[in-house]
This record gives sequence, structure tokens and C-alpha cells, in this order.
Amino acid sequence: MGRKSKSESRKPEILQNLYKVVNRDGLEGTTLNKVAKEMGVNSGLLVHYYKTKDEMIFALVEFMAEKYSSIYTDKLNEFDKPKDRMDNLLNTFFELEWTQRGDAAIFWSCYSLSYRNERVKAQFSKMYLAFREQLAGEIELYQWAGITKVTDPVQTADIIITMIEGIYFYHNALGANTNIDGAVKFIKKSVSQLLNDGI
Repeated sequence: MGRKSKSESRKPEILQNLYKVVNRDGLEGTTLNKVAKEMGVNSGLLVHYYKTKDEMIFALVEFMAEKYSSIYTDKLNEFDKPKDRMDNLLNTFFELEWTQRGDAAIFWSCYSLSYRNERVKAQFSKMYLAFREQLAGEIELYQWAGITKVTDPVQTADIIITMIEGIYFYHNALGANTNIDGAVKFIKKSVSQLLNDGI
């Protein structure tokens, strides 16, 4: 039991360092040796936990999913009143500076693998389904509080996620110096109206 517990405790450390290396060198330039060097350990230690680079990438996708989920959850849990939670949710969704951080580069690097690797594709599908479930649950809270006319939280969550992903992708494609504040404000207003009035 002790060995298993110790083994599991090293995995988050490995993934955090893998995250740093992928952010710096890209997915293609990442190797087990580079991650080991970043940690200051022998590469044999990493092989003990992850047999191949692919295994590490699979774990990285799960790590990202947990990271993004915790960001939303932590920010929402700063508020108790449903209306405050709704307003905070909108502000969090449309922080466009996220799209220019290393997080976005790592995300899209891993996402590109989903077109060639069914296991990665399944992990991304799982991540988005969890996000949809989390968002739909939050919308149900607004229903119970009587601050939304939404009748189908899951469908509403699908629409919101589609709009968010679209603006993020577009902003990344155009570059950080491109001003799309008008589009962001319009979409944010549309999402706000959707949350208030339903479809």
C-alpha cells in the first residue's frame, strides 16, 4: 500500500513538469528525457510511471480537464447567491486573455492529436461532456432560484459552449493584437440573454 501511495504522489509532479516542457518546446519537441531533466531526475523514473510519451500525453489531457474544471469551480464557489454566480460565470467565460496563454497552446496541441488518435479523442469527448454536465447543473441552480426562463439546461449548455469555443478559436487564429472586443461583447450579451430568457 505504501509503495502505491508514493507512486501516485509522483504523478502530479510529473504532469506539472510535462506541462512546462510542452508549453516551452511544443508537443513535437517534448521527450521523456526533457521532462526528466526539468524534474532533475533520471528518465528511468518516468518510465516507471508512464511507459511511453503517448501515455504521458493521455494523462496530460486528463490533467488539463481537471485544471480547467477547477478554475471554473473555484471561481463560482466564491459566491453563494445564484445571481452572483451567474454574473461571475459570464465574466469567467469571456476572459479572452486565456486564449493567449501557454494553456491554449498546450490545449490545441493535444487536441490536434484527437484527429489521429481515438484514445485522445475519447478523452476530449469525456472532458467536454463533463463541462456540459457541470454547466447544465449550474443552470439548474438558476432555475431553482427563479432567475432564468431556461427550460432545457443541457441544450443551453451546448449552445453556450459552442459560442465560447468559437470566439476562443477565432481570437487565437487572428492573434493577440487583433481587437474583437465588439464581437466578444455581443456574444457575452447574447449568452446573458440566453441565460435569462431561455430559447
